[in-house]
This record gives sequence, C-alpha cells and structure tokens, in this order.
Amino acid sequence: MSADNANIGTDSAALPRGDVPVSGRRSGTSRRAVLAGLASVLAAPRVLAQVPARVVVVGGGFAGATCARVLAHAGQDVTLVEPSAAYTACPMSNAVLAGLRPLAGQVFGYAALRDEGITIAAQDAAEVDAATRTVRLNDGTVLPFDRAVLAPGIAFRYDAIRGYSVEVANLMPHAWRAGAQTALLQRQLAAMEDGGTVVMSVPANPYRCPPGPYERASLIAWYLKERKPRSKLIVLDAKDQFSKQRLFVAAWKQLYGDRLEWVGQSGGGTVTEVLPGERTLVTEFGRFRADVANVIPPQRAASIARDSGAADATGWCPVNPATFESRLLPNVHVIGDAAVMGAMPKSA
Repeated sequence: MSADNANIGTDSAALPRGDVPVSGRRSGTSRRAVLAGLASVLAAPRVLAQVPARVVVVGGGFAGATCARVLAHAGQDVTLVEPSAAYTACPMSNAVLAGLRPLAGQVFGYAALRDEGITIAAQDAAEVDAATRTVRLNDGTVLPFDRAVLAPGIAFRYDAIRGYSVEVANLMPHAWRAGAQTALLQRQLAAMEDGGTVVMSVPANPYRCPPGPYERASLIAWYLKERKPRSKLIVLDAKDQFSKQRLFVAAWKQLYGDRLEWVGQSGGGTVTEVLPGERTLVTEFGRFRADVANVIPPQRAASIARDSGAADATGWCPVNPATFESRLLPNVHVIGDAAVMGAMPKSA
C-alpha cells in the first residue's frame, strides 16, 4: 500500500462496492475526494439531527398548534404564525347554542406552546414564497424556513348565495367560526318566542366538519323541545346524502318528530338567495321565512393559501396524502381544513 493509502487508512471494505485501491500510483487525492464525499453522505443524518430544521407553521388552530407542538418535541426550530391571542374552538360549540356549555369553555391560549419553546409570531401572514423559502408577515418581517406548514383553515364564499355578505351574517349568522357568531346565534335562539321557526342552510361538499350541521340541528331541536316546544327547525340542505345520515334521521324521528324537518337537494333544499330584510331564505322551489336564520355558506381555503398559490381552481389545496406536501408548492405542506386529502374528512 502506498504512503497516501496508508495515511487515509483505505482498504477495499471501506470503499463503495466496485472501488478497489490502486497500488503503485499516487492516486490518493482522487481517493481522498471520494472518501470525503462518502463520509459527508453517511454523516448527513447526524448533521441534520444536530441542526434543527427551521419550520414556520401558519395558523394556530387544531392542525397548526398540534403540528407545531409535535415538531418542537422532535427538536425542530418552530415558529407559529398566529395573530390571535387565543383560539375559540368550533368542536363542542354547538353545545353552547343549546345552553349546555359556556362559550368561555371553548377558548384556549398559546402560553403552553411558548413554554415548550415555540416562537409565537402574533401577526397575520401576508405571503408564503416557496421559491425563496420565506414567510412575510403583515409588518414586513420575513421568516426563512426549511419547511413551511400552512394550516390557515377556511374562508367563506359569501358570493355563492345572493344577498349574503359579512354584514348580513350579523343578522343571519353562520356561526361556522366559533366566537362572536356563536354568541350571536345563541342570543337569537334564546330571544325567539315559543312558536317561532328556525331555518338552517347547509352547503354542498366539501366544507369544514361534514357532520357538524346535523349535530347542530340535533342540539337546536333538543333546545326547542326543552325550552320552546311549539317551535320548529327546518334544515335546507344542498345535498341529498350526508355524513352518518341514517343515524341522524332515525334519532330525529324518534326524539323530535315534526319539530325537525330536513329538506334535501332534490326536494328544493339548496339556498340560492337570502332576503335579510324579510328574514327569508330562497330556494329553487320556494321561500322559507325564519324567526332565526342560520346560514352556513359554501367554503374554500383561507386567503393566505390561495394568495400563495397553494390552492387550485376548486379553492382548496391539493396535497400528497402520504406527506401532506403541497402538490403546487415545494417544501410547503398544507394540513387541516384547507387541504384536499383524499377520503380524509375536514374534521378536527
């Protein structure tokens, strides 16, 4: 073995299969380069394990907060972009409408995440740039990332129903984002006189929490039976089939009888217009006047996902279901309600 070979301690077992040391020639430099490259490849996992990846998570709901916590526990450098000081959860909020749970019980802060080493950027994200791997915040701050995770939730397609708008939602609440809207619908139900009519509208798929409207219908019907027994709930649905339909319909018939009427798409249940001054919901087959109107409009991914190019023409974000990496933006993952993920429903 030559001096060069002896110095680097090379033998045939230390080289990739097919590479054999060449004796009798000073080829140490080329072999040294090969071995250095091989060593760097073999050491890469250790290097990556020692240097935390920079991950920016946009959105602090169920998906975003959980993702941030799991990645922080795995030793990554995580920044959670979330402008709100607290999160008001939708799951269980239907119990608030029925007077079975206080709204305060739906509110959760982010102090525990800070205590676990997660940086909270209390700003809205203005842009996610996959090309430069940066997230720009509303105040101009730029956060570089190795991987970004979008968990921004939903936006409402107010324009899908004629006459409906952000302003009209203050009269005909959707309550599909928990908080002030939940409290408003609860107050309206409590103030309605016995004998009044509650009318709900349910959009076509996809939307946040497929069984949610029917859970809500069940709890409102229970509330009316207990508190306002001469009142009625009408559910106008833009589809003929829904999640857990047989279970819901059987329970409604047994527990509420004529107090709850469900009208599917084929029966004229698709709401096409609202007349807020008359508290009326309009379908292709007729008009339904409401003492309390709960209008749940069609939905799509939140604006930051669409503005950043993660959403396609459907308004939702296609992802690889095995990794949740965006099919449109490299190194960006989309999780939660904004993503289209095969058979997985949009349920927290």
